[in-house]
Amino acid sequence: MYVATNRIKVKKGFGKDMEELFRSRGEVAKEPGFIDFELWQQEGVDEHEEYLVVSRWESEEHHNQWTRSDSFKAAHSGPPTDYIMGRGEFSSYQIRLAYPAEK
Repeated sequence: MYVATNRIKVKKGFGKDMEELFRSRGEVAKEPGFIDFELWQQEGVDEHEEYLVVSRWESEEHHNQWTRSDSFKAAHSGPPTDYIMGRGEFSSYQIRLAYPAEK
């Protein structure tokens, strides 16, 4: 499994705007190989708000195909958001071990 993350810093007080921006971008869920999406907000940051965008894919190739798709272009177009501070910091991971909770 392939995991893509993007760390995004947002001006203080604009966290809800950031959350709404991602709430309205559900087209990725229809992409081949897409598993799931989460938006994490970091706690304890005083000078700004910080989010980690996390998406899981069946493979790196599925993720790369999405980044070349019309769905990706549509999600990343539109007017600039002046509350986002700089460019996001992209990272990627291959999951090597995972297990569910024992019930």
